[in-house]
Amino acid sequence: MKRILVAFLAMLLLGSAAMAADIYPEYTGEPVTLSMWAWTSNENYSIEEFQKVYPNITVEWEDFGVHYDKAQTALAAGTGLPDVIMLEYTFAPMYMDLGAFQPINKWLDEERFVQLFGEQALGWCSMDGEIYGTPQDSGAMGMFYRQDIFDKYGLEVPTTWAEYAAEARKLRQVAPELAFAAPPVGWALWWVGQVWEAGGKMFDYHDGKWYIDFTNPIAEECFEFVGELFDEGTIRPVMWWNVDWYNSLNQGTTATVIVGCWFGEWLRYNAPDSEGTWRVAVPPQANPDTPHNGMIGGSGFYVTDHSTNPEAAAIFVQWLNSHPESLKCLHTHSNLPIMVSTRYEEVLDELAGPDAFFGGQNIVQELWKAHELVDTTFVGLPIWSNVESSISLLMQDYVDGKIAKFADILPMWEQVVIDTMAEFGYDNVVIGQLP
Repeated sequence: MKRILVAFLAMLLLGSAAMAADIYPEYTGEPVTLSMWAWTSNENYSIEEFQKVYPNITVEWEDFGVHYDKAQTALAAGTGLPDVIMLEYTFAPMYMDLGAFQPINKWLDEERFVQLFGEQALGWCSMDGEIYGTPQDSGAMGMFYRQDIFDKYGLEVPTTWAEYAAEARKLRQVAPELAFAAPPVGWALWWVGQVWEAGGKMFDYHDGKWYIDFTNPIAEECFEFVGELFDEGTIRPVMWWNVDWYNSLNQGTTATVIVGCWFGEWLRYNAPDSEGTWRVAVPPQANPDTPHNGMIGGSGFYVTDHSTNPEAAAIFVQWLNSHPESLKCLHTHSNLPIMVSTRYEEVLDELAGPDAFFGGQNIVQELWKAHELVDTTFVGLPIWSNVESSISLLMQDYVDGKIAKFADILPMWEQVVIDTMAEFGYDNVVIGQLP
């Protein structure tokens, strides 16, 4: 019986190896060097593993930081984009619409894409049936919180938004010098993420048309909820990604941050003195009986229209973001939540474990729970830079007292976006409904 079991396990392993071989195509071209722009740290470990499997493809990685201005300049010039470029999922549709990418369906068809990344990810990497790249990290929302503040003031980790509001008001009463939460002034991703987490959306693309409906009931409810906490002074919006904000995280004057699960990496690098004080949880739910989650951020790797090596580039982005060896490298060396690939479960147990920065919490398991609750998707608008700038201006007006009630921002934001789409010549916009 034991020999039969061993033989059976050996057959399973052989079958798994054969299946893996079928997933990743052979490279049929001449030796080539690919250029890649990516702002994440330590991508070189995955690149080294890739080049062991594909010795005829060399990848040269350049990190210019967030390279959108450089990419726009190259796109306008008609030359200068790398073979592979990293972009946030929300900016990718704009580049698709501008013709910055080339389809890679010949080497990564829809069936294999879904097999490796799931059907929802098609909304982040394809348009009109053309696949342009692959997803890397998850932006599934998590609630990062300071355990020391929660312990000191007797706060409970909220599981519903009603509990979240109650804990915020409690902290405001007992420690008004602290912020229970400080949502960002602007940063459209954050606000869209709140609506997504509630099971809604504000825009989408389908069958050649752009749909816009910011003032649907779910979005209105989200803005009313946060707006009430703002209007009464329980929480206040602040500017993110600056020294003052990082200091508030490092020194313990902000108790919670709801943001994408990639934020763990940001905390390690930007709030090193806070090691051991942070924990993470699935974000509060509107209805815990039917839990759901949304995304704030996350990025993919796309093959550009300027690439003269699309076969090699397609093989690379496929392997980079789905092969277990690469996933382990990206997790270990880049601190990324590389949970989008369906093959992540093959390495989950190996990567999970106590995390000293988070006080020994197994944050991989907690973030995986958060990611698994993301079961809807939609496509970002092709004027994302304008979507970002318009919400920033409106929120600044609110902070300056020019807008009395926060929830009034939502219809204003919608109108600015509608006007901007018209200004840019989009005549395929459907207003007031979603597909």
